[in-house]
Amino acid sequence: MPSADTEKPDSLRLRAESAEACKSHNGKADNSQTVSMNRLASLPIDRRRGTKDKKSNNWIVIVAVTISLTLAVIYLAAVVLALPGGVEEIDDVKAIASIFRVDFPPSYPVVTRRDPSVPKLSRDALDMCGRALWHTLETTTIVLPQGETFIHTGDIDDLWLRDSAAQIHPVLVPWFNGGALVSTDERLERIVSGLIKRTSLYIRHDPYANAFRIDDSYVFSEEQKRMGRHDLISTWNFELDSACYFFRMLFFFYQAVPDSPVLREDRVREAVEIMVDLWISEQDHERDAFPDGPLFDCQNCGRPYRYPSLPREGKGSPTARTGMVWTGFRPSDDESEYGYLVPANMFAVVALRYIVELAPILWKYKGVAALAMKAEKLALEIDEGIKKHGIVAHPVYGPIYAYEVDGLGGNLLMDDANVPSLMSIPYLGYDYDPEIYANTRAFILSDENPTYQKGKHRMTGEIEGYGSPHMSAAVKRNIWPMSLAVQGLTTQDTNEKVRLIEKLVKASAGTGWMHESFDANNPQKFTRSWFCWADSLYAELVMSVTDECPNQMHDKYRVMSWRDPEKVKGGVYSSDT
Repeated sequence: MPSADTEKPDSLRLRAESAEACKSHNGKADNSQTVSMNRLASLPIDRRRGTKDKKSNNWIVIVAVTISLTLAVIYLAAVVLALPGGVEEIDDVKAIASIFRVDFPPSYPVVTRRDPSVPKLSRDALDMCGRALWHTLETTTIVLPQGETFIHTGDIDDLWLRDSAAQIHPVLVPWFNGGALVSTDERLERIVSGLIKRTSLYIRHDPYANAFRIDDSYVFSEEQKRMGRHDLISTWNFELDSACYFFRMLFFFYQAVPDSPVLREDRVREAVEIMVDLWISEQDHERDAFPDGPLFDCQNCGRPYRYPSLPREGKGSPTARTGMVWTGFRPSDDESEYGYLVPANMFAVVALRYIVELAPILWKYKGVAALAMKAEKLALEIDEGIKKHGIVAHPVYGPIYAYEVDGLGGNLLMDDANVPSLMSIPYLGYDYDPEIYANTRAFILSDENPTYQKGKHRMTGEIEGYGSPHMSAAVKRNIWPMSLAVQGLTTQDTNEKVRLIEKLVKASAGTGWMHESFDANNPQKFTRSWFCWADSLYAELVMSVTDECPNQMHDKYRVMSWRDPEKVKGGVYSSDT
């Protein structure tokens, strides 16, 4: 989870038409926010008016349409000439043009799945879902040339590998009328495939980094360079879950768009190979193992991972080999205390099995069998390590999953709202022990969990949930909306899902958006008013209950774009430049 004080490059240029949409994010994070409920692009409106002269109206319409089409052709021609490669890039230009053509979006059918015994969602909850679902596309998605897409986090204009993949995940899950939204909309397909290409580029650039800039124009200080930051790298935190999200995105995109040529590109395969080999090396972090080979030619490669703020001169606290993969940082971007983050390793098991399934289908080359075998072997070893070292006897709740362990007997019993978390285990797709997970869930939602909070406020009524140490300095008794969303996504009780959805609406404190965290006793005291990962999780939760999000009133969206190469001062758009 990116921190709000991360350095921001001044090179990011937002389109003029997005300025109005971003005005509501200019307040301070700890103040009450007032956000317009009309955040989406203009909704479909019936503009027809009664008139006695229908023929006159028809001629007006015909002339208007003719002029519009002529202007569109002129605009498209100008774009073709302006982009690098000119006519040779016509296919991508057409895709970009289709993304900005919002007058006639696909018609999403409204087929509501509902158990009559389940309480109906409020209009506020459904309206918020419509806004939250498109929030990433409306305010953080930048369509680049050469088939790429850049998605930043919100109020931090850098791309986190984890956040970006999580932000677009709702359009990949097959919860909308039995299918994924990405399979119904060529604009969404272009955006997601572009993010896959861009993420592959970043992993190839430096597989240890977790967050990246859109270009290399930022001037780093010597202290920042000492922390592994340079050119495209925003933060150089090795976080195991980052590549897990990338693997999940590949799998879900394949399920929805199996014929996509992007999935079969060498850069995508190389990114997968790089991360599998890196994870294998980090099983032996204590012995200073590191991956080598022609794909590991980055500036920070060729030596054991060290980060200045970690103990033991950057190596981290002592660990023993367990079969699990070591990580320097949690999904909150906080430092790992015991080295082996159990929920992240669970996610890795699932992600590796995605690769085992995808590899022989997507990549036809001599080493594909070896890649699949390595991925399966690694998944088995991690899983064995979790079962042997990741389960701890709790004096009240019995055997539970630990949050972190070191393989030496040390462990951390808590949960952090950032996903992967212990609460999110079923959501991740991990094959867990039901009894141990039930014990763990009970522990998480109790005072035994140091991040658990209870509170009460006139806007929310009584509320309970848990947060993260990450924002404890700003909001001591913090609850994170994403923890409530994941609690809803992992329950089998639809009534409980609905209760949590309505509670999340109230916890937004009238702003209309999810926040990073809020005070358990005052939702108007919150951090990060523009945090699209949480918005996407909320939308995903609502979509797990009903097909009313999106609907005919929510199927218009605009996509931010920045594709003028003149605005990149010595920047890097893709591996082709």
